[in-house]
Amino acid sequence: MHRNMRVDDLAAEVLARQARTPRAKSTGEPFEAALEVVLETEAGRQLEELRDGPHRDESARGWQNGLPRERAEERALARRGGRRRATERTLSATSR
Repeated sequence: MHRNMRVDDLAAEVLARQARTPRAKSTGEPFEAALEVVLETEAGRQLEELRDGPHRDESARGWQNGLPRERAEERALARRGGRRRATERTLSATSR
């Protein structure tokens, strides 16, 4: 990763690397066709979303450093949501 690389540049670089696989080189498949194949995969869709998403203009290093905190917050929200649904089911069952 380059020092001043942005998230969209990083994602585009990874997508390009994936499209330049040995299979694409050996078959003579054009880069654009190989890239389309990559974009049809789950990982390719995630990279495309990252490249075009709200973090695209952030420093790649800063974005990566913030990931652990962001994921911890998402897990905490999911746990609270799961507890809330369990409580709602319990309340619904006891009110019958």
